[in-house]
Amino acid sequence: MLSILDQKAPFQTSQAPEPVISAFEGFKAPTSNTTYTPNQFFDVVIPHFSRGVVRIVAYLLRKTLGWCDANGNPQEEQIKVTYSELERKAGVSRDMIRASLDDALAGHLLECVTEGRAKHAHDAGQSARYQLRWSAMPYTTRLEHFDGFFEGEGNRTDIPNEFFDVLIPREPLSVIKVVGAIIRHSIGFQAKHGRRRQQVALSYQQIENYARFGSRSDLAKALRIAMEKNYIVRLESGVFSHEATERRRAVYALRWCDFPNGQKNEPAVHQSEIQTSISPISEPAHQSEFRTNIKTKLGNETGNRPAADTELRDRLLAFGFSEKTVAKLMREHSREEIEQQIAWMPDRAPARSPAGLLRRSIEQRWPAPIKLRSAEVTSVTQAGWDFARCFYASYGGNRGEPVNDPSPREAQTAESFVQRLIRATREEGRAAEWGRELGTLAREQRHPFPSLTLAIRQLGDAFLVQREKQRLQVQLASITQSREQHEQRFHEDWLRWLAAKEAEMRDTRPEDYQRFIAQRESERSELAADPKPWSRRVLEHFDTDNARLGAFRQCFGLPDFWQWDAAFNSQSFKPNP
Repeated sequence: MLSILDQKAPFQTSQAPEPVISAFEGFKAPTSNTTYTPNQFFDVVIPHFSRGVVRIVAYLLRKTLGWCDANGNPQEEQIKVTYSELERKAGVSRDMIRASLDDALAGHLLECVTEGRAKHAHDAGQSARYQLRWSAMPYTTRLEHFDGFFEGEGNRTDIPNEFFDVLIPREPLSVIKVVGAIIRHSIGFQAKHGRRRQQVALSYQQIENYARFGSRSDLAKALRIAMEKNYIVRLESGVFSHEATERRRAVYALRWCDFPNGQKNEPAVHQSEIQTSISPISEPAHQSEFRTNIKTKLGNETGNRPAADTELRDRLLAFGFSEKTVAKLMREHSREEIEQQIAWMPDRAPARSPAGLLRRSIEQRWPAPIKLRSAEVTSVTQAGWDFARCFYASYGGNRGEPVNDPSPREAQTAESFVQRLIRATREEGRAAEWGRELGTLAREQRHPFPSLTLAIRQLGDAFLVQREKQRLQVQLASITQSREQHEQRFHEDWLRWLAAKEAEMRDTRPEDYQRFIAQRESERSELAADPKPWSRRVLEHFDTDNARLGAFRQCFGLPDFWQWDAAFNSQSFKPNP
């Protein structure tokens, strides 16, 4: 419940200086410090309401659901704030608070528990009290059917507190919409076996429709700001093409500060984006032909093409060349020249565009690359050779013993990659398994990578990060479980400590303690007089020892469980390294 006092805090003599806002480094890992937020906040509130409404509802969600006891019940049912606090902490300007509250009431987001009453002679007046509106109706994401937040189990997500404490009070609604859409479709989406997505592929059109953006330019600007400020990261750029099979949506994820997403930085800000219903255009620089849906039969193609030419044509198409480029290369260069340059490709330095590198080597008739001397590959261990051999076996569909041996350069590249995988996963002896997994991944691409060096360059980062994520997820689950078990073990000790402090306060500061008791009695009277059907359950919880001790702790500024555990518990929590 939120009690809003339309007055300044006592003894306030001057405006506090604006705090220095440091650069945001990413959201903390969701091991703790999260708010169990109704998904309807993202599905209903953010897309349909003003920034003031979003900020007030977010502030109330954070204050109410961000602090719960071991049973999941809010530690504070009633929260008092001043207009100044809403300005300072929630980011709502004073002249917009009243209108935002009215909109929230009209939208069934909040409900008024106690009407406010102005001050008059011999009447101190009364502050209006509001609380989140809950509904027993079936879950809905449609605004016209929304009658309050769904009070049943499920349909909630643990959202990092920085989203409420840092992003929402500071940023414009467009940035909140962008980050909210990515949260809802990534960690807010429960996949198979109860797992949560870490990233999501979204087109401009999908974000625009979900978050209800007014224009593409606003969406592009909001995405750019969100990435510049480290709220989100674009893991893969989208591709727009006239051919539907070649279109690809951009992949986004939250920026985490405690462990990597596997992301690469986006191009510089000055590089413009062409907004489409699929995603920004991101065509490889080497591809100069315009793609169309029209396939033309070239003049030199005949139904009697030799088998060797057909095989060579298919190999060139596998590199990503168009039909027109393949025909040009085969018309102007001999089959022996082309095959020789393809054979030398694994020994050349990796290129951003393998097709462009091969095309230049054919057209400019490059000489053979300098082979690695034997002294240069002395550091390659058996793991590097095993990784490379198994890569080619899997790429060729061979599940048995590998047949071909890689080149020395490929073995050295594989060795370096295997060492990075060992550091990321902290596991050894899996080089052959990793090689087969990468070979399968390369084979499944739209344009397969026929070279280990090229496959590592194009797919290695995502492959490495995926294995590191698996290790971190296991580690994260272990730490979370350890924290829960530790809290269950010592929660009663913390409550006994609070009870002892309460007894001590009753004896040493009786006047302060009596004021606390009087406040509790006043709040209980209001709950008892509330006719709403759920008030009885709230009152039952209010009368428990845990609720009383929680209110006592809050009133006198005593430490919460984890603060007490770190300062007073002789067996405080120490996570395994």
